Amino acid sequence: MKLLSDEKTPVEGESVDFGKYVVLLKRSWFKISLFTALVTVLSVLFALSIQPTYNATATLLIESNTSKAVSIEEVVGIDSTQQEYYLTQFEILKSRRIAERVIEKLQLDQLPEFNPYIDPKPTLISLAKERIYALPIFASEETQPALTDEELAAKTRYAVLKSFQSKLYISPIRKTQLVRITFASIDAKLAAEVANAVGEAYIVEGLDARLDATEHASSWISGRMAQLQEQLKNSETALIEFLAAEKLVDDAESGIDVQASAVINDLILRLSEVTDRRIQLESAYSTLSSGGALAVTDVSSLPEISKHPQVINLRSLIADARKDQTELSKTYGPKHEQMIAVQAKRSNLETQLTQLIKQLVGGIGKELQAVRSQEQLITRELDNRKQEFQSLTVKKRQYEALLREEETNRNILNIFLNRQKETTATSDFDSRNARFTDYALEPQFPAKPNRKLIVAFAMIASLLSAISVVLLLDAFNNTITSIKHCEDKLGLIPLGGIPKLKKLKKQALGSDVFFSKKHMTFNESIRSTRTALALANRGGKFITLSSSLPNEGKTTCSVNLALAFSKVEKTLLIDCDLRKSAVAERFGHKRYKPGLTNHLLMNTSLEECLFVDTRTGLTVLPAGMPTPNPQELLSSERFSQLLHQLAEQFDRIVIDTPPALVVSDAMIVSKVTGKVVVVLKASSTRVTTLRNTISRFMAYDVQFEGVLLNQISEGKGKQDYVYGDYIHHIDHDAEVQQS
Repeated sequence: MKLLSDEKTPVEGESVDFGKYVVLLKRSWFKISLFTALVTVLSVLFALSIQPTYNATATLLIESNTSKAVSIEEVVGIDSTQQEYYLTQFEILKSRRIAERVIEKLQLDQLPEFNPYIDPKPTLISLAKERIYALPIFASEETQPALTDEELAAKTRYAVLKSFQSKLYISPIRKTQLVRITFASIDAKLAAEVANAVGEAYIVEGLDARLDATEHASSWISGRMAQLQEQLKNSETALIEFLAAEKLVDDAESGIDVQASAVINDLILRLSEVTDRRIQLESAYSTLSSGGALAVTDVSSLPEISKHPQVINLRSLIADARKDQTELSKTYGPKHEQMIAVQAKRSNLETQLTQLIKQLVGGIGKELQAVRSQEQLITRELDNRKQEFQSLTVKKRQYEALLREEETNRNILNIFLNRQKETTATSDFDSRNARFTDYALEPQFPAKPNRKLIVAFAMIASLLSAISVVLLLDAFNNTITSIKHCEDKLGLIPLGGIPKLKKLKKQALGSDVFFSKKHMTFNESIRSTRTALALANRGGKFITLSSSLPNEGKTTCSVNLALAFSKVEKTLLIDCDLRKSAVAERFGHKRYKPGLTNHLLMNTSLEECLFVDTRTGLTVLPAGMPTPNPQELLSSERFSQLLHQLAEQFDRIVIDTPPALVVSDAMIVSKVTGKVVVVLKASSTRVTTLRNTISRFMAYDVQFEGVLLNQISEGKGKQDYVYGDYIHHIDHDAEVQQS
């Protein structure tokens, strides 16, 4: 028979065997259902023990721009146009200050719902917690000191605050300025009151913050104004003292240097005029000095003379006289008295002009000297004035610095004065930054618990968990559980599968089980195994049974297989488990009834060592008395000769041997018989253990005949072989024979 060294690997493209998992779940369905039902019942009790909670919601509109009594800037500097403004307001709604206001207003610290130090009405959960924490494992060896009143008050305040904040939910409505204030409580009325109180506390908190800021600003401005007034007074005094010390005149419009500048400009203008006059006089004087005795007509053409007012006047009179003379000459002759009068008038005027010109010519030199003196005086005065103006510029800078300081102090004082008036004028104005759009109403139905959902979730979760555990246990199970599992794990088709029998006590099954009608499935599996062994061991007489470890049912299988073979063949059952014999007891005899060891060691006759089962005619050779060296006895030539001698007398010899991984007795016996059948216990024997056992037999050149799967659970056995209809026919045939 072929043995795979590794587990079978699925062929590429092979589909997953879902039927395997369906069978697995059907087999464990009772446990899954029981676990699911238990968890569901517990969830029902848990859901019923949860106190209902009510949610009340109020809606608040947060204004981006607060209303103002007058158009002045607020003292509280918050930019409400930024997105962070609303996030800040949401956090303020969840702040401790708001919570403390509401707790104090509604006296929530007096309610057991918020204050854990007040004994509440006991619930199923609280009682369970008390019982659990009362266990010794949770008991503390150190005695906790009693809390002082201050410590208890602090812990109470902290606990109430945390409980309050855990029940408060702030949820802004997207793309709006609205925010929902939701509060959860076991009291529906209280939930609505708290939700509304939170909104009102937020509004009052905003008003108080603005009032505090206004009062603080007013106080600071008042104190600062006294300093500014003193500074302004000092700057004004310094300016006045400077003007007095420097003997300066402060022109409010022009400044202290305008008068000096005007004097200099006037001197410059006068100097320019005097200089021009000097140049003219020097030119005329130079002309007169260079020409010697000039004619009156030549002298009169000089600008200094011709432009003289008297000269101009006399020339105008002379011109009029000439005009009159010309007009009269047309009528009268030269001797006429009018002509003579006009001529005399003309001559007199010309004489006056000549004398005037001579006087003017004589005065040019004197005027030139006077003009030169005047020019010098003006020049000296101008230089002095310029020096004074330069020193005045330095004083002007000092003056301007003092003036700027005085003006700055005055402007700052005016700003503070105006701000104080604005703050005082708007200090009592109720400027709210939020208002209610919807007040919270008392909820009529609890928000939680959703008992149906809890129970449904618990039922589904427990069902899925149980299924997952079953699948995981099966995935990590390294034992052989069924015939198909043996095929999948080892590539072996077991010679048979024997179902597990229920026992009231932990005792070995007697030989009468094979004849009991209550265990027809077990009996039929033994017969089927007998048939498989007969076909596999055709031509051979020995059937050697062993196991990997103790308590895997090899002795039960040996006894019942021998009984089954005795129905059709002359069969001998030999107990070669000399270390822990049990075959004799299965047939009602003492454990150490004379047997194999007695015959081999003490030469007891074979007839005395054998006994026959009266019901089936099965011959049994028990182990006999204990021996200190079982391996030496089994490996002796006499034992081998005994087996060959018995093989001539019986058609079939079934041999029960010790576990192969415990001692080597089974290898010695199977070496003589040539073949071995390994019994493995379903859901107990590991794959690696079975491989080690088979490998050990092969190391002794023992032919491995197959495995026999024993103690298959009822559910697993039904999936491998369906005996129902077949057993029904067996029972029917038995009844017919009895009748």
